[in-house]
Amino acid sequence: MRLALLVSLAALQTFAVETWVAAGYGGRRMISHDGLKWEITEEWGVDGKDDSNNLISAAYGAGKFVVVGGGGWSRDTQAGHILTSPDGVKWTEVKKLPFRVSPLVYAGKRFIAGGPDRTLWFSDDGTNWTQGGQAKAEGIPSWALWFRQGAYGNGVYVFMGEAGAKKEFFWCMRTTDGTKVDFRADLPQLRSLAFGNKLFVAVGNGAIVTSVDGKDWLKQERPVDEKLDWIQWTGKQFLAGGGKVTLTSTDGKTWQPSTIRAPGRIVWTDGQRFIASSWPGKMFFSADGKTWQQSAAMTPNGINAVVKAP
Repeated sequence: MRLALLVSLAALQTFAVETWVAAGYGGRRMISHDGLKWEITEEWGVDGKDDSNNLISAAYGAGKFVVVGGGGWSRDTQAGHILTSPDGVKWTEVKKLPFRVSPLVYAGKRFIAGGPDRTLWFSDDGTNWTQGGQAKAEGIPSWALWFRQGAYGNGVYVFMGEAGAKKEFFWCMRTTDGTKVDFRADLPQLRSLAFGNKLFVAVGNGAIVTSVDGKDWLKQERPVDEKLDWIQWTGKQFLAGGGKVTLTSTDGKTWQPSTIRAPGRIVWTDGQRFIASSWPGKMFFSADGKTWQQSAAMTPNGINAVVKAP
């Protein structure tokens, strides 16, 4: 009995030093050490909108948390932000751009983010940023291209989004280091992207597409009413969901219904623990993907991203 108690205490102590950071609307940044209890460490507004205060994507690398975002439709609210923190508590804005910065992807040695005017920005330390490659999108106005998703695998960074005056084009951009890009704008509408088991997998409304290199994509036939808006790689399998549907696949090609039922969009998982979020600003934690606990209520700022320090 005493030995079991000591083992349990040791496990709790190890878990207690873990750190998650969440970012979202209103410039909200939150920190958690158990995935359930969250503390708001900084916030620009308690009633966040789709404006320059919206923080959209997050990563951890080079010994720091980095969050990015921005946006809005008026000239006064289109600023883009890059902020860093060593601990998730104290934040510094290291770069400001004239429009949204997102998504942010980190892969071992380099951060790369989507930026204004179809252009990538990159950094090796998260603090000093360099303008990178620009997509040559013929027939698409320079202002009408929005980055939405990003992932890294097989030596390439892959970004996806929409473009066109009516957002009628759905595109993919890939790069090895942020300086040069390959671009195509003939994909179906896709809403989330992940990499696992040597494969990129993107999901959308009635669509799942896969790629090894981020350039050539294979589309799977899916029910037209299957509306998938998130996907995660757990380390062993893909989880994808939307509405009341949750699917699982080990290879990204053969999909089965999952027994996991989340009360929102799953924004982080290591395959054993799960963090989900739903509007407005509701957070949930599960130790098995089936039984969920809701975090304490907070002011209504939705959360877009959760990242954990390794």
